[in-house]
Amino acid sequence: MTCLIKALSLNGITGFRDILVMGAMISCASPAIGGKARDYLNAPVNTWVTFYNLGFSNSVAPVDGAADFGITDVTTDVTSQSLILSRILDIGGRTGGLSFVLPHADIDVAAGPFGDGDAGIGDVGIVAEVNLFGAPALSKEAFGAWDPETFSSFHLLATFPTGAYDPESLVNVGSNRWSLAPTVNYSYTPDAGWTWLEIYTTARFFGDNTDAPGTAETLEQDPLYQIELHASRNLTPDFWLTADAYYNWGGETRLDGVAQDNAADTLSLGAGLGWRIPSVATVFVNYETTVSAPAGQPEGETVRLTLAKVW
Repeated sequence: MTCLIKALSLNGITGFRDILVMGAMISCASPAIGGKARDYLNAPVNTWVTFYNLGFSNSVAPVDGAADFGITDVTTDVTSQSLILSRILDIGGRTGGLSFVLPHADIDVAAGPFGDGDAGIGDVGIVAEVNLFGAPALSKEAFGAWDPETFSSFHLLATFPTGAYDPESLVNVGSNRWSLAPTVNYSYTPDAGWTWLEIYTTARFFGDNTDAPGTAETLEQDPLYQIELHASRNLTPDFWLTADAYYNWGGETRLDGVAQDNAADTLSLGAGLGWRIPSVATVFVNYETTVSAPAGQPEGETVRLTLAKVW
């Protein structure tokens, strides 16, 4: 996702557009992929798993030096959805999978009296994953008698520049670049799945956008790193509560080689719940909010709903 703001009417004010672009880039140029507790659980092989994700996020980034133009901050509202179709596979006796991700987003950016937005299909993704230990490949029959155990898995997400993109607009759902994001999870359960203590580590690498929005030619971005900590506990066999922490760093952008001073160094905390409805689906609800960010960097909150179904 490329998220910059376009000045709708500059009225000949020198430097005004640059102020807007800088503020919006701080707000949107370094997206992180937030997860939830129990994102990675074993499932029977030779089955399909479908996910529907719906998220609402709001972030505010202060803009220095623009008060004379009626601008003190840049506000970004994003409504995101995605459909994920996964096939669970037996890879040498280990559980593995291959997933297709179809995202959609509706983005609105406002700075004082100025604003812009975009909506449409985003950059599609493909995820390949394999268990490292602790989650053996099991048939449906064997899976029903298996007790969950501590495990670790490797996941690789690749996204492709297929989303809607217009270099004349400073707000785009598509990013006009590829990305690659390896993730390793370690999920510890001391009591056969009633309690989970988990850590997810992700590094996201970006290709260059050689047709950058606005007057710049090339948008580059440093790798973005994320660590997630999740603790969850069942209250019943089919209902659990979660506590979550997210730390992001890196991901500074450059326009034609000029650093934008917008690297992430952000801590967020959250909470959520999960509810397994037998023969229907599993429902996840999560909330997270920024609790620490560098001066001048965006702060915000996100609510996410996920529906998961094994077929």
